Amino acid sequence: MREALRTAHPAVQIGILILVGFGAMFVLWLAAIAPFLVMGYGLDVLTSVRSLTADDHVEVMMLKVVQLAQALGLFMVPYFVYRWIIKGPEYSLTELPYVSRLSPLIFAGSIFAAFPLINFLAEWNAGLTFPVEGINDWIHQTEKDAEGIIKLFLAMDGIGDLLFNLFLIALLPAVSEELLFRGTFQPLLVKSFKGNYHVAIWVTAFLFSFLHLQFLGFFPRLLLGAILGYAAHWSGSLILPMVGHFMNNGLAVMVAWYIGIDALEPSVEHLGSDSSDIQLVATSAFMLFAGLWWIFKSSTFEDKPKDNQALET
Repeated sequence: MREALRTAHPAVQIGILILVGFGAMFVLWLAAIAPFLVMGYGLDVLTSVRSLTADDHVEVMMLKVVQLAQALGLFMVPYFVYRWIIKGPEYSLTELPYVSRLSPLIFAGSIFAAFPLINFLAEWNAGLTFPVEGINDWIHQTEKDAEGIIKLFLAMDGIGDLLFNLFLIALLPAVSEELLFRGTFQPLLVKSFKGNYHVAIWVTAFLFSFLHLQFLGFFPRLLLGAILGYAAHWSGSLILPMVGHFMNNGLAVMVAWYIGIDALEPSVEHLGSDSSDIQLVATSAFMLFAGLWWIFKSSTFEDKPKDNQALET
C-alpha cells in the first residue's frame, strides 16, 4: 500500500491526501467537541451560528476549537503523510535556499501594501452573480455565515483574546494552509506538469480559493494564492508564503482589536474598494508586484543543477 501510494500519479496522490485530511479532521473534530457534549452542549451549536452573539462565550469557544481541529486535521496531517510516506519534492521549512534573509521583510511589506488592491478585487468579486438563482443564493448565504463566524471570533475583550485570535485566525492558518497548499499540492503539481511551475502555482491557487467555499472572495483569494505560490517557488521555502499569509490574516485581527469590530469605519474596512480610489489601488498593485519582482530578480532558483533539483524549473 505504501509503495503503491509512492508510485501513484500526483493527481491520485493529491486525491488520497485530501481524503486522509478529511478523515483526520473528522477524528479530531469528534475529540474536540467531546468535552462540550459532556458539559451538555449539543451539536446544534454548530448549525445555529446565525443566532449566536459575542456573549455566548462557551458556544463561540466550541466553534474556535472546531476550527482548530479542522486546521490540524484537514491541512497539517496530509502534509506529514506526504513528507513521511510519499516523500516527494519539498520546499524548505527552516531555510531560504535561493533568496536573502531580507526577503521575508520585503514580502511582508508587499502583502501589507496589497491591502487596497485586495479590497478592490473583493468588492468587484462580491458584485458578481451566478446565473443559477439557487446557487447564487447559496453562495451569498455561505458568505454571510462565514462573515458572521469571523465577527464572533474577532469580538475581543482583552489581550488574552487578541493573542488567541492572532494564533487561531492568523498564525495557525498561515502555517497549516501553507503546509497543505504550497507545501504539498504545489510540489506534487509541479511534478505532475513536468516542471511547469507556473501552471502548478495557478492550479494550486485555484484549489486554495475553491476549497475555502467563499466564492464572493474567490478572485482576490486566487490572486493571493498565486502570489504565495510564486514566493514559495522562487525562494525554495515555505517561510515566505507563511509570513505573507500571516500578514494578510493578522492585519484583520489587529484592525479589529484597535478599532473594534462593530466600529470599523467604511474608509478602513473598504479601503481601496471604491472606484474613486483607483490611484490608491494602482499604487497598491505597483508596490505588491515591485516586491515580487525584487524577490524574483534576487532569487537564484534557476541556477540549481538539474540533477540535484527537487522541484524542477
